[in-house]
Amino acid sequence: MIEKGKKSAGEDGVVIKKKGVSQVKKDDKTREELPIDKLDGGSHVGQKTPAKESLDAKKNESTEVDRKNELVSKLSEEDIVQLLSVKDELEESKSIIEEKEMLISEYEDLLKRKQAEFENFRKRALRDIEDNKKYANAELVLDVITIMDNFDRAVEASGSSKDFDGLLEGIIMIEKQFRDMLEKKYGVQKIEAVGKEFDPNFHDAIMMEETGEYEEDTVVEDFQKGYTMHDRLIRPSKVKVAKASSSVGQSNNSNGDEEEKFGEAD
Repeated sequence: MIEKGKKSAGEDGVVIKKKGVSQVKKDDKTREELPIDKLDGGSHVGQKTPAKESLDAKKNESTEVDRKNELVSKLSEEDIVQLLSVKDELEESKSIIEEKEMLISEYEDLLKRKQAEFENFRKRALRDIEDNKKYANAELVLDVITIMDNFDRAVEASGSSKDFDGLLEGIIMIEKQFRDMLEKKYGVQKIEAVGKEFDPNFHDAIMMEETGEYEEDTVVEDFQKGYTMHDRLIRPSKVKVAKASSSVGQSNNSNGDEEEKFGEAD
């Protein structure tokens, strides 16, 4: 359908309508007129203006207030009292929870500090233990060095004077000094074994000997001295132990036979 249009800007134009789209033919050029909802790329379609958004928010707020008022109007006085009581309990519980959270945070910090302190203490203790192991015998070594100095002086003196009797006397004195130091300062005692009854707690028997001089199970010789320290055995004595002589046994047997024969004669 073709209609003549009105004059625009002093020119005649023909408007052609086709499927809801208007076309204007002007100076042999065709310009398509788009629908209104497609103008500006449709960027304003469906968008709310700030004024409209504010109006909608007020409307929603009013609706929410009306809904709350409606709910409150349906509650009895007892229900309202219960709700207020529950609200107070919730606020009190919230306050308690906040306090507990603060306490938990403080305890966590305290625990971290204690863990760090304990780790430092553990390292110091291990270091002290290692130092004690390393230098535990420093005092004993110092005492031994002092006695070794006496040995050195005795050897030097005997070498220059060739006085071996004097050397022997000096060695005996140093040995006495050494034993006194061990006994008085460190509680080290020598075990006297010879002539004593064999005791497996203090003696280590490495040999047995038939003898009529000692009773059976008596220590007759001490090969290596034993020592105790503060009543604790630190080294047993290596000893020789007496056992009954076979001749003594035979003599006892013969005496028994004679007594038996004498009894028969009676």
